[in-house]
Amino acid sequence: MPATDFSFALDAHDAVPLYLQMSRHVSGLIGTHPLFMERLPSEADFCQMYGVSRITVRQALAYLAERDIVVRQHGRGTFVGPLHRPGRRSSIISFQDILTEKGLRPSLTLLDFQICTPPEDVGHALSLGSGKAIFIRRGYAANDKPVAVTEVYYPESFSEMITTEMAARMTSVTLLTDVMKFSIDYADVSIGLMHAGQETAKWLQIPKDATLMKIQRITHCVSKGPSEHSRLLVTEGSADFRIDSNGLVLNTENAWT
Repeated sequence: MPATDFSFALDAHDAVPLYLQMSRHVSGLIGTHPLFMERLPSEADFCQMYGVSRITVRQALAYLAERDIVVRQHGRGTFVGPLHRPGRRSSIISFQDILTEKGLRPSLTLLDFQICTPPEDVGHALSLGSGKAIFIRRGYAANDKPVAVTEVYYPESFSEMITTEMAARMTSVTLLTDVMKFSIDYADVSIGLMHAGQETAKWLQIPKDATLMKIQRITHCVSKGPSEHSRLLVTEGSADFRIDSNGLVLNTENAWT
């Protein structure tokens, strides 16, 4: 697909700077749009695609490069960062376990638990058609400081196996493997940026629409197919993430601020 066939209008009247609007939009396209799989469009193409100046494009790409979402190579162009390419994992690990392994004292707070009509992308990922889903939002704290929010969806057919009390004290991994007794087949993981919604911002004690790092996981279980759609949302600078063959792992150096 030629870059000239793609366009997206930014809002010049929005309080969010144009470069940040662009960087958020680009991060969401990485791994999902044919122009954003390996090598990204040129600066000139970006100017045409987003209707912005070369300075804005460079600010946006620099913002993404600082977060290792893209890699800029002089004379060659801009490429998707190797650690942020979508990937398939053979196992998954809970965020609570990651915090514990780093010597932190994690705690979990149930923020929402309901049956709802899921967003279109979630319904598609879980093959729900027009069906509903279980939605669980949890807030995570480390050493009593709010650090992350997880938003998890399961097919409504799992509702008889998950109670409010379970959702309040068990991680998603525990629910899948210990409560439902499912075996993990694989998980597709992707990373990007998004803005904080009202409930997430309230828990993290940040302004609404602040930029968050988003780690999204779609988990497939043996004989069950797509069984979980989860998003881990963390404030920028609060954690340095690395992904290996076993799933999501925190960097050992300067992991938390």
